[in-house]
Amino acid sequence: MKCYRRMLRIPCIAKRKNTEILKELKVGQDWLLNNIKARKLSYFGHLKRHDSLEKHILEARLEGKRRKGRPTRRWTENIKEWLQISPTEAGREAQKREVFRRE
Repeated sequence: MKCYRRMLRIPCIAKRKNTEILKELKVGQDWLLNNIKARKLSYFGHLKRHDSLEKHILEARLEGKRRKGRPTRRWTENIKEWLQISPTEAGREAQKREVFRRE
């Protein structure tokens, strides 16, 4: 939203709702979420195809107790929800590239 506010030259101290700004730009919130989803899937495919530090961090399992309260939403949970397959199957699909290419 920061970039949209900057495009419209709205100062950061202006008290305007995000929905008003999206209406002014004629861009729906679903467009923004779909764009983020496509970029995340593309990056996930990139991580799974290359052997890198980021890939090891993504696949790491931490030991110990988790913090109190609501569990944080993980990257792999988003991928699992969007693709309707497990993260390990998504990793296999990422090798094919078709699913994870940006449109």
